[in-house]
Amino acid sequence: MTTTRKQSMETSETSLDVEAWIEQHLGDPADFLEESREYMERLKRMESMVAGLTEQYPNQWAALTESGELLIVPTLADLRAKFEELDTRPGTNVIEYLDTDPTPWLL
Repeated sequence: MTTTRKQSMETSETSLDVEAWIEQHLGDPADFLEESREYMERLKRMESMVAGLTEQYPNQWAALTESGELLIVPTLADLRAKFEELDTRPGTNVIEYLDTDPTPWLL
């Protein structure tokens, strides 16, 4: 199979543009990696707390904010209002429904 000049240029441009795309859409790659690491830590923290929180706050919504604040509210509307009040950045909060009767997943 012969690669056309256009296909070769597209591949080349794509390879060279990946770093530029990351920087344009995600910011500094080092900052992005640090934010991802912090998010994963919040996710692990929430996972370790879910059982206890579910006992204490059954069928409520829980969230860990970027600053580490734990929020417990009865509805998603309340959670959204709290996020707006705290001016949290979208995508930085770990959210969990504290379901006392979770649906099992069979894969």
